[in-house]
Amino acid sequence: KMVDLFAGCGGLSLGLEQSGFTPWFVNEIVEQFCNTYKANHSLSDRHYYVGDINELNKHLDDYNDLLTDITLVCGGPPCQGFSMANRQRIIDDPRNNLYKAYLYFLSKIRPKFFIMENVKGMSNKIKEIEENFKEYLGDEYQFDYALLRAQDYGVPQNRERFILIGNRVGVEPKL
Repeated sequence: KMVDLFAGCGGLSLGLEQSGFTPWFVNEIVEQFCNTYKANHSLSDRHYYVGDINELNKHLDDYNDLLTDITLVCGGPPCQGFSMANRQRIIDDPRNNLYKAYLYFLSKIRPKFFIMENVKGMSNKIKEIEENFKEYLGDEYQFDYALLRAQDYGVPQNRERFILIGNRVGVEPKL
């Protein structure tokens, strides 16, 4: 079972579905994007939370029955302030802290694995991000990150993405 946070229309999860993961719970703040996701999946409305992840985090108990035994949480929290393409970067842009809401979600749901995808510029804050991971997840998770070039994977784009992948300590992937 896979949880897709900051899901948009489902682009990140599409590749994960093609790799064998099953979408189980979806969070997206923009209703139109979520409706596109819904049109492409057969999940009931209860498996969707349309709204701010910070509000979802306040109501996780309402979803206890759905958010147990989760294999993977994926998501790309908006971080426009870190984007190298954003010529008017705002260091204190509130969207830069949405990854902390992602970490809070991880700390409560405790999936076996997680993937966080973001803009290349986020790698410039890796020391702070590592500290935040430690603060929210303690020693329960291990993770690593890399900058990946989309064109190296057959995507017709010339852009790099920051990818962070982690697992709960003691949980080994099944190959």
